[in-house]
Formats: sequence, structure tokens, C-alpha cells
Amino acid sequence: MPLEAWKDIVGNTATITTIIQFLVGSQVCAVFYRNKTTGETSGLTFLVGVMMTFAWYSYGRLIGDPSIQLVNVIGLLLQAAYSFCFYAFTPLKFETGRRMVFTVVFVALVQLYINHEADLPTAQLRLGLLCCSMGVAYCSAPLASVQHVFHTGSTHALPFYLILATVAVTGQWTVYGVIIQDNFVLVPNMLGCAVASFQLALFAYFPSTELSKNII
Repeated sequence: MPLEAWKDIVGNTATITTIIQFLVGSQVCAVFYRNKTTGETSGLTFLVGVMMTFAWYSYGRLIGDPSIQLVNVIGLLLQAAYSFCFYAFTPLKFETGRRMVFTVVFVALVQLYINHEADLPTAQLRLGLLCCSMGVAYCSAPLASVQHVFHTGSTHALPFYLILATVAVTGQWTVYGVIIQDNFVLVPNMLGCAVASFQLALFAYFPSTELSKNII
């Protein structure tokens, strides 16, 4: 069975698992609603999510890939909803509002470029580079928590199930990138899968404190 024959199957399963991962944000927003405040939580994650999903949705449109378009338009709507929920409960309305304006400007500039770029391959290349760069930066962010694990000797601060889900999601999109022969999809997801797999391996070497208590 040729690799291309798996395109729809891998694309559909990757879309479903990614949407499930996106829905994790609803649990965070439920906590905001219950506490009537965002506390010390940063809303930057949601706003970066808006920018990334819009960029990837736009790239999906340029290359005519329905799987990339579908998963990212759903992600865009969810991340936007989470951002508004954060704004409703954050005490730092001015700072959050400023960041939201920056996000809107970013989205507008990307759309403006797409509308005015006459050469499709050039638009695909530039937007692909933007998406890939954002993806690599986003995937590298969790490495900051690794230092804390080595310092404390415990993985208690790492979200095990979220990391496990990240391995599954990025692994599927890595395979999808191979199938459609698109390095802009392949590279950031392969790096994200590697980073998440490394974090997952830390649980074998540095057991979580809570996990150890449950076993005892």
C-alpha cells in the first residue's frame, strides 16, 4: 500500500486528536469562571495560539490542504474564545488588551500580504517559513521546564497527559508531513515530537512525587 494512500486516514486522525488537545483550554477557562479571576496565569498562550492557527490555516488555503485548513480554523475559533474568556476575568485588562490588539494587527498583516502577493509559490514559501519558525519557537518553549526538573529531581511540575497528547499529535502531523512531502509541516512537528518525547522520558528517570505516592 503506497504511503499516499494513508493521507486521508492520517490527516483525519491527526485532525481529531489535535482538536481534542485544543479543548484542554476549555478546562482552564472553566477554572477562570469558577474563581472569577485568571490569577497568575498568562493569556499569552491563547494569543499565540490565535496567531499560529491563523497562519497555519492561511498556509493550508494556499497549498489547498483541507486537513490543515479544518483543524486550524477550529483551533482559531477556540483560541479566540479562550482569549476573550481570559480578558473577561483578568485584572490586567490594559496589558491584555494591548496584546490582543497586537494579535489582531498580526492577523491583518498576514491576510493583507496574502491578498497582495500575486505569485502563489512565493506566498507559499514565505508563509510556510513563518509557520515553521513559529512552530519551532513554540516547540522549544517547553525546554525551559526541563531545567527545573533537573534542579528538583522531580517531574511533578510537568503535565504528563498533556505531554503524552503532544507526542501523539505532533507524531501524527510528522507522518502527514512526510506523506504530503511538505517540510514546513514536517520539521516543526518532528521537533515538537522530539521535545515532547524527551520530556516524557524524564518521567522514567525522575518519577513524579504524586505518582510515587499513588504507587506506594
